[in-house]
Parts: sequence; structure tokens; C-alpha cells
Amino acid sequence: MAAGTAILALAAACSSGKSTTSPPTTGASNTTSASAGATTTTVDAVATAQAEVTKAEQGTYTNVDPTSRPAVKGKHIVVISGGQANISDMVPSNAAVAAAKAIGWQVDLYDAKLDTSSYSGLVRQAIAAHADGIIVDAIDCDQAQQAFQEAKAANIAVVGIYAFDCTDSHAGNEPTGLFSGAISYGPRGADIDAFTESYGADQANYIIAASHNTAKIIDVYDPEFTVLYWVFKGFNDTIAASGGSKVVDTLNITVADLLAGKVTGEIQAELLRHPEATWLKSTFTYVTTFAVGPALAGKPGSINVMGSEGYQPELDLIRQGVVTAVSAISSEWEGWAAVDTMNSVFRHEKPLDSGIGWVLADKAHIPASGPLNPTVDFKSEYMKAWGVA
Repeated sequence: MAAGTAILALAAACSSGKSTTSPPTTGASNTTSASAGATTTTVDAVATAQAEVTKAEQGTYTNVDPTSRPAVKGKHIVVISGGQANISDMVPSNAAVAAAKAIGWQVDLYDAKLDTSSYSGLVRQAIAAHADGIIVDAIDCDQAQQAFQEAKAANIAVVGIYAFDCTDSHAGNEPTGLFSGAISYGPRGADIDAFTESYGADQANYIIAASHNTAKIIDVYDPEFTVLYWVFKGFNDTIAASGGSKVVDTLNITVADLLAGKVTGEIQAELLRHPEATWLKSTFTYVTTFAVGPALAGKPGSINVMGSEGYQPELDLIRQGVVTAVSAISSEWEGWAAVDTMNSVFRHEKPLDSGIGWVLADKAHIPASGPLNPTVDFKSEYMKAWGVA
């Protein structure tokens, strides 16, 4: 799928007369001191942000809860991907398939192909296939509510990856949910709302620390997904509370716009409207690679860029000097955690701590090539807990 080609003249225009914050050359840890004449509020904000960045650079993940929870035998599940063309959907969905096979279940993968109108039909297809469970990736309860009600009536368990139940205040706000269980994030967040908010907050903390709390940010945001709403909220609340950095504008985009190649031009136009901007925040990897990268073609470093999940294509953009940092989270781990959660549902037990977290990473904190993998061998830990190692 091709995004629009870059307009090189615009990138040049955006760099003209713009005061930008240089990307940290040795990580945000070099940006903790405040500039002369800074207010106490700014000093405190930078120190607070830097403390959070230092922790996040070390990784916020932990080991999987080791409690024995033997695999329930003879199950058939369906994994519904929001769209296999999008790496943010493909990786966790494929991981859930691999984990289901590892635990000993029959598994099928359905691809929504980035078409929200197909969600209900795919849930009903899984019902017709007499699946015991459905794992949905990036498909919120309110996006296929009637179909999920039918799955619940058929006693089919439903677990989400980056998906929110209808009880969520931004995904239906219903008194009763339709999902059967949720991935546990332990002390990093009481629920997925708190977890994703803190993820966005750490992205903001990096920018506050790296810019000495002077960042002027263009926020690229897709309002179609609840997970992005909570990341957006955590990011913007933290920036607003800094007393110095600020979001100068928010560019709302859609997946349809991205697939049509419109977002590259929209980002370029936004940069022209805001020559004072020193940071651009992407919303997910597909946007970074297919829109942000082309929008800045020929002018790496003309503006700092906070990427997203930290898949290898984003890491390559860091190596090229286009992206400044990412908040790398293992979506493969999310897929395995979803299967573990499903197993707990089948066992009629409360899901245990997945250990999932993230790593704030810039050029000083990534390998010279390849992906950035967590140091925890979560696959082996899950298989041992399931008794299938």
C-alpha cells in the first residue's frame, strides 16, 4: 500500500526560520539541566520528566506471573485482526496465533482488512464456526456490539488485544461488558485505560526532558481507536501539566486517509501552518512509516519526531535520523498475553500479571540493526506456566 510521495520543497520551507530542538545525541539523560533563567516550575517539570524517562529507558516490563495455570485442552479459537496490512495489527495477531498453537489449540485467523464494516460479520463467522473463544485485535466492543452480544449468548469467550470492552467510558460506557476477560498489566496500570495513559505520558516525559520543557508539538491523532484515545489523553495531560511545553495543534487523521495517501500532504501542510513547531508526535507505526517519513523526506532532523510502538521500520527511521525516539512495546507479547488471558477465562480464573511494559528508546538505546526485543523470555515463561514447555 503506497502513501503519497513527499513534497521536498515543503520540507525545506518548514526548516526555514524554525527554532527546533536538536534530537538528543546520547539519549534524553543529557537534557536534565534547565536553561539559565528558567522558572522553578520548568526546572521541576524537567526533573520530574527526566526521572520517569530514566525508568522507562530501563524498561517498565517485568516477568510473567509464574503461577501454574495448565492449558485447557481441546479448544478452538479465532483471532480477528483489524488489518494484516498494518504492522500494528499483524504482529500481535500473528503472535496470538503462534501462542494458541503453542498452548495446543486449534486456531484460525480472520483479517478485517482495515475495514471497520467487516467486524460484525467476522465475529458472526467465528460464531458459525463454533469457536470456543475469539481474540480481537484493535476492535472495540462498541464497534461490533450486537455481534459480541451474540457471541456471549453462544457462550463464546471474547478477549481483546488493544481492544476495549463496552464498559469503557470511551467505548460505549455501558453498565455491562461483553468481553470475557482482559489482559492484566499488574502494577503498571489497574486496567488497560491506565496502562495506555501511562504509555502516552512517558512519550510526553521524553519530549519535556529533551526540550528542557520548551517543546511546541504537532500531535497527529487517529480518533477511530479507543487505545489511541487513552494514549492521546495521557500524552496531552502530561504536556499540559508541564507548564512549559505545549501542543500547538492536533491533526486528526483516519485509516482511510492514510490508505488513500492523503496524510503525508496533511502533515506537510500542518508544518507550514506551524513553523514554530519543534516536535511532531505520530500516533502509530503505520503513520510514522507511510506518512511522517515521506513528509520529512530529504530533511531528516528538521523537526523532532516521537514515534510510536517501535517496530523495526520505526527503528530504521531513528537510525536514519528521521525519528527521534519511540516508546517500544512488544505487541508480540500482547498476543501471547491474550492467549494466556483466554486460558484463564477457560479455567474460570482471574487473569494474572502479563508483565507487559515498554522501553523509551532513541538512537543511543537501540541496536545498530534489527528489532528491539524485550529482555524477558515471555514465551518460555508462558509455556512453563501452561505446562507445555
